[in-house]
Amino acid sequence: MRVADVGPYRRIAVILACMGLPSVLVGETFPPLDSLPRQTFQELWQGYDPTIEPLDVKVVHEWQANGITTQLLTYHIGTFKGQPSRMGAYYAFPHAADGKVPAILQMHGGGQRAQRETVETAAANGYACIAINWGAKPMVDQQPGDLGTDWGAVDATQTGHNSHYGSVEPDEKTLDAVPSPRNSNWFLITVAARRALTFLEQRPEVDADLLGVTGHSMGGKLTVMTAGADRRVKAAVPSCGGSAAAQNALRERPGSACRPRNQSPLYMNAIDDLNAIREIHCPILYLGPHNDFNGMVDQLFMNWKEMPSDSIHFSISPHLNHRHVSESAFAGSYFFDCALKGTGAFPTTPKLEVDLKTTGGVPVATVTPCRPEDVQKVDIFYSVDPHGITRFWRSAEVTRAGANWVAHCPITSRKLPLFIIANVHYPLDQNIVGPPWNQQQPATYLVSSWQLDFDPVDLVAAGVQATDPPQRMIVEDFTGWHDWYQLNPSNPHHHEAVTRKVKDPKWRGLDGATLAVDVLSPQGGELVLTFGMAAWSCYAGVPQGNYFAAKPLQASADWQTVEFEPADLEPLDDRTRKGLASWRYLTELGIVAAIRERNDGKEVVRAGGLWPQDRQFRNLRWVGGSDP
Repeated sequence: MRVADVGPYRRIAVILACMGLPSVLVGETFPPLDSLPRQTFQELWQGYDPTIEPLDVKVVHEWQANGITTQLLTYHIGTFKGQPSRMGAYYAFPHAADGKVPAILQMHGGGQRAQRETVETAAANGYACIAINWGAKPMVDQQPGDLGTDWGAVDATQTGHNSHYGSVEPDEKTLDAVPSPRNSNWFLITVAARRALTFLEQRPEVDADLLGVTGHSMGGKLTVMTAGADRRVKAAVPSCGGSAAAQNALRERPGSACRPRNQSPLYMNAIDDLNAIREIHCPILYLGPHNDFNGMVDQLFMNWKEMPSDSIHFSISPHLNHRHVSESAFAGSYFFDCALKGTGAFPTTPKLEVDLKTTGGVPVATVTPCRPEDVQKVDIFYSVDPHGITRFWRSAEVTRAGANWVAHCPITSRKLPLFIIANVHYPLDQNIVGPPWNQQQPATYLVSSWQLDFDPVDLVAAGVQATDPPQRMIVEDFTGWHDWYQLNPSNPHHHEAVTRKVKDPKWRGLDGATLAVDVLSPQGGELVLTFGMAAWSCYAGVPQGNYFAAKPLQASADWQTVEFEPADLEPLDDRTRKGLASWRYLTELGIVAAIRERNDGKEVVRAGGLWPQDRQFRNLRWVGGSDP
């Protein structure tokens, strides 16, 4: 081998070998620094070739069922500080496929581990798939003594080295002995991800030109970093991660949910997602909800404007935090089918326009979707809350006008910003196998527009008027739970419906008021409500709190009114102060089946029980009180 035939990192190793220097240096994937550390994302990856070192794949277990071969295996990531690092993973592929198949790299989220179900679901849909176990927790099928993830002399896990997801400082578990982006856990895991791509492209059943990558939460950030670092990625679907840190323009917005920026300039220039975003050219679909704490939509839509890809897509689930509706989750699978298999044409991102200069002073949003003849439904959401995690997204009344869908978006105050986004539903005619936890294929999949933001100064300059005053009626009709998100709706023990509507200035709680709701309850029982106060520190100086209240219901065929006062609320945990002085800082209101707690290791029902299917609600409202 000629020295010129390898990249700079390996070239140094070859030179050292020729000079007869110690083997501990010869085998290093990244030789020790002999100058300043790499300063940018591009410099960080310059010269690294993830295909040079042998993978040394070791299959630990293998299963064959339903036309799918599944393996638990390990592969060589690299040699760091004289010790090898190995990655454990699940790998599956359809063994009776006709020809080579596209392949997907899947990366789990924080605190999780690689799942066999993930790769087998992908294989059932016609893909080869590897799920890497970067967090190093034992995989379900690992037996005592089985090979698994072993980072060796470095550590990119949360259990042993959690500090280095936000740091490039040196310690005994980092690659370099000086501040360096190679000390970041994100860098090491991305190295492992790029090696997984090498594994996939070398498999005989895989089409090496059709590689995709996906991941949730921390895996979403890793998806973006991998797609930015490796041009072998031909399609990417990050979920709830990869939005990058907030830019100054967003941080300066009063009341925003941006986290303090504690990372060093070196971290920001080489590791922050924005650096990878600026390098992504492949088709990409972001899966995320309205109120995600990790991939905040305000940061997402501001930062992704800098992505050079000409195929950028979004699927944003209404009202949720860090999870998806099925119409969004299945959109990810369909996107891969379109991008890697060519079995469909994923719609281009809907065009959203907002006219602020209207005759009546009410903003008007217009959505022009791709293939309007196929559109099943269009939703237009808007909010006046600057806090991206706890904001309530109002549903505008949408009407169709030819190939466009139009909605008026009246506001309550010109002192607050305005945010608008649209979801377009298309029929999901292609059969897609869902994972065990979400097997029911929805009738449609949703694609979202870019989010448009307007600061108060924009609204005032355009002549927008506050035409939508506060009102006492919060929810009149519960049909469809339109302004709520529901968790575990098929489980009567854990069913809950939650809304952030009480945080919107239009429906905010009044001082001295009573919260009332009409209930039809043929079975009687207890009505249990939960109350979240100042969640995610959205109100400066107001302590967070979680409360519940339970009221008896008569078994009756007639409607009955149930009322709640602040004095009725009890803390849900030891961190919540007893007593709620005012409704005004509520961020969430929930109707739940039961309140449960652990007592001597056993689950005890504190209030409520099963969610009665025949219980109905109407007219949730504030009674009495005054506007502070």
